[in-house]
Amino acid sequence: MKTRTVVSILIFVLAVMIVVGSCATREIAFSDEDLSNGYTDTWINPEATVGEPKMVYFPDGTWKRYLGIDTEYFFCEGKDIVIDKWKDPNGTIFFESKWECFSHGNTGYQLAKIRDSGNTLELLFTMQERRVEEWDPDSFSYNYRIRYRQ
Repeated sequence: MKTRTVVSILIFVLAVMIVVGSCATREIAFSDEDLSNGYTDTWINPEATVGEPKMVYFPDGTWKRYLGIDTEYFFCEGKDIVIDKWKDPNGTIFFESKWECFSHGNTGYQLAKIRDSGNTLELLFTMQERRVEEWDPDSFSYNYRIRYRQ
């Protein structure tokens, strides 16, 4: 009787571990080209009250940020150096990068998320030599921006 109880408990625990393991989020690797294709474009937020409402990303990782959507004069230009990239099972692209603004000499880290079939870009970034440790747009430790593919 005691053996049956122990075996039953072990089978139950094993079944729970299998179910939990199959539900866990899996990261899906993808190529630098896929990231570039998803990220390269003009991203805007006409309702932005802080930060630049327009950002243009180029295939080589460089970017320009503009203080207005209709202006041709950029406020800052720089480059992202990708540290890590992945997709979740829903197809949302995540990537972590170190950024540098050549125009002002600022550096920092960011964690970016491209969702809604590639039409929404969300960024969490720091202006320090400290990486973004978790996706938390409400954190006072990070700056949050959202933009939409133009």
